[in-house]
Amino acid sequence: MTIIPAILTNDINDLKQKILQLDGLVEWIQIDIMDNIFVPNISIKINDLEGIKIKPKLEAHLMIKNPETVFEHCAKLGFERVIFHFEAVDDVEEILQKMDNFSFEKGIAINPDTDIKNIIPFLDKLDVVLFMSVYPGFQKQKFIPEVLEKIKKLKKIAPNTRVAIDGGVNKDNIKSIASAGVDDIDVGSAVFVNNEVEKNLKELRACSK
Repeated sequence: MTIIPAILTNDINDLKQKILQLDGLVEWIQIDIMDNIFVPNISIKINDLEGIKIKPKLEAHLMIKNPETVFEHCAKLGFERVIFHFEAVDDVEEILQKMDNFSFEKGIAINPDTDIKNIIPFLDKLDVVLFMSVYPGFQKQKFIPEVLEKIKKLKKIAPNTRVAIDGGVNKDNIKSIASAGVDDIDVGSAVFVNNEVEKNLKELRACSK
């Protein structure tokens, strides 16, 4: 199980500071991209990352309409995994075909109220399924525990599917999340609280066991 810090910001300097704080502490960083259309919030854009040196592997969480418009930019910037939202597109198959033109891993995210039956037809074409345990767009939301039952259900259907979870994760609930069978836990504000990143990561990892 991997803890992946998630950075949600509309401030370039804040982005740079958070990336610097994570240097040498993690294998992956998730960058949240929002367009104020699919979700009622806006963040940095993919091209804002140009020229920023980032050592960990990069994962893009695209909370945007028309995610295919940034795939090429993600590839050029070296993203190793790109996740789009099931609810943001009209034709999942078409989006996955467009992703086939790039070398990054393909992921799909689903909101808390989206039934897993909607994504089952695409599992063999996906590298990861990201379960949202809050409604996307803002940090510091309350964790929705019912999502864990959806994860367990998917793991029974497709035990080899890589599963991630994102939203409302903290030291109090991370153990129950880990025990649900997730492979990746995306954590936002709980990593950066009080700017004690190394301490927070150690505590989160300890609490997950």
